[in-house]
Amino acid sequence: MDLTLVIGKKNYFSWSLQPWLALKQSGIPFREVSISLYTETWGAEIIKYSPSGKVSALIDGKIMVRESMAIGEYLAGKFPHKHLWPTDPAARAETKVIPQFEPHA
Repeated sequence: MDLTLVIGKKNYFSWSLQPWLALKQSGIPFREVSISLYTETWGAEIIKYSPSGKVSALIDGKIMVRESMAIGEYLAGKFPHKHLWPTDPAARAETKVIPQFEPHA
C-alpha cells in the first residue's frame, strides 16, 4: 500500500485532521506529509504534492483525491472491509451534511 496523505498542521486545520483520523483509526498504512501553512515556502511545498494548491490531498499511485469528504468516500470504496462509511444510503447521506451554525436567539 502506497498512500500518501498531504495535510496542513493538525492543530490548526480540522479538515486535514478528518482523513488523518480515518486512516489512523482504521489501521490503513499511509505516509503523512504535513505542511506548515502561512510560511514563506508553503505554496511551493503544497504544489509539489497537490496541483490545486490545497490540502487535504490523498495520493494513491497516479490517483489524487482532494477534499476531506472525497478522501473519506475514496477510502471507504477502496477498503470496504474497514467500514469507514455507512452502507445504508440514507445514513451515508447524513454523514455528508455539514451542520449549520444557528445562533441562539
